[in-house]
Amino acid sequence: MTIIEFTLANWDSILIIACFCLALGILYFMGQKRLVYKILYALVTEAEAKFGGGTGELKQAYVIKQIYNALPGILKSFISAERIGAWVDDALETAKEKWAKNGNITNYIENK
Repeated sequence: MTIIEFTLANWDSILIIACFCLALGILYFMGQKRLVYKILYALVTEAEAKFGGGTGELKQAYVIKQIYNALPGILKSFISAERIGAWVDDALETAKEKWAKNGNITNYIENK
């Protein structure tokens, strides 16, 4: 029996398994997105403290590398560095608002 014959004979089972795996991946991704944004916020704050002002590309590369290394292997196949970069930009906007409101974070960044 060739692969084509096997696929034609079992197309319905293959489709159900593929849909199930896709659904699990989507549920996992959606459930973990909030956690990813919290991690991004912490990493953006740490990068700001570590590298200081005027080093935007270096800070973004640092955060992308850190978050990409933290992602489970299965998600690395579906999430590109460009998408993580967009998430970092979103997290940075939120972080700047929080930094402006919280003097302790500003002091941490400036004194690190």
